[in-house]
Amino acid sequence: MSEGTGVPSDWTRQPAQPVQGQQPGTPGQPPQGQQPVPPVAGGFGPPPVPYSQPAQQLPPQGQPLPPPIPQQQQPQQPFAPQPGPQQAPPPHWQPAPQPFQAEPNWTQLADQHENESRKRRRIWIGAAVLAVVLVGGVVAAGVVISGGKKGGDKPGPKPAASTGLPLEQALPLISDASTDKAPVDAATLFPDQTRTIDGKVWTRMVTGSTSPCSKATTGGLGLALGDDACRSLVRATYVSGESAVTVGIAVFDNKAGADKALGRHAGLVQGLSGPGVATFCVTDKSGCVETHAAVGRFGYFTVAGSLKQAPDQADPAAAAAASPLADRAKEVLLGRAKPAATAG
Repeated sequence: MSEGTGVPSDWTRQPAQPVQGQQPGTPGQPPQGQQPVPPVAGGFGPPPVPYSQPAQQLPPQGQPLPPPIPQQQQPQQPFAPQPGPQQAPPPHWQPAPQPFQAEPNWTQLADQHENESRKRRRIWIGAAVLAVVLVGGVVAAGVVISGGKKGGDKPGPKPAASTGLPLEQALPLISDASTDKAPVDAATLFPDQTRTIDGKVWTRMVTGSTSPCSKATTGGLGLALGDDACRSLVRATYVSGESAVTVGIAVFDNKAGADKALGRHAGLVQGLSGPGVATFCVTDKSGCVETHAAVGRFGYFTVAGSLKQAPDQADPAAAAAASPLADRAKEVLLGRAKPAATAG
């Protein structure tokens, strides 16, 4: 190798070889149509041909050059869309922060719990007491019911009012003067000073006894009672406001006389007036309302009217009280059966 050239010393210089297809020309002259190639540094051989393009062969001298080979264009790559701006990922849901809670007041909570416990205890105690009372009432009612009626017993006759005696036993005792020895005055036959009916208070204002009975009647009732059969007609007047009711009890010797008089009933008992009671219902043309019935040896009557000096108009309040006052008179008469039994 020569120093400074990088070529081995035993390497022989070879003359340049003509290109294939070219005629050797004049030494030192390049072939026609071919430009001289500058020598490589050092003067050794032609430059290397690039690998990507093969050397173009020239036609023989005197022949036209072939057209150049068109360069094959590389296929154009399709346009790739540029990626758009990246979107931010959706935020993850996070629970709202809990508000700050102060430490509970343990003393206040303990007091509240204690108050609720006391309330519950009171409720339970009240319920227990109520249950005991109810159970006691049921037991007492059962004792009364079981004591009042035994198995197989049949209901007895209805007792007479205010006597405790059955009606079948009381009626015979008040059906004849020989067995009915109780007084027949106003205080005995009308013992109530006041009576309350439908929320209204009726006060006994005046009483009286009339004999013969016809003097206290009108419209033919006197003839029906008969002066010989009717011993006396005892009356009492009850007043509420400007309404008045007179109750009359006709006394007979026996039940037959009372039933006969009521069978021929006509007219009405006159209203009994007196201190604080104006005259009312003294004729059968007054429009007053009357009732009549008999029990034992007694006939009992009512006449109801107004104290307004309006004889042609009925009094609704007085008419409504007439029947309850008549029922009370019957109750009192049946109550005479006990004294009659004692006297006998």
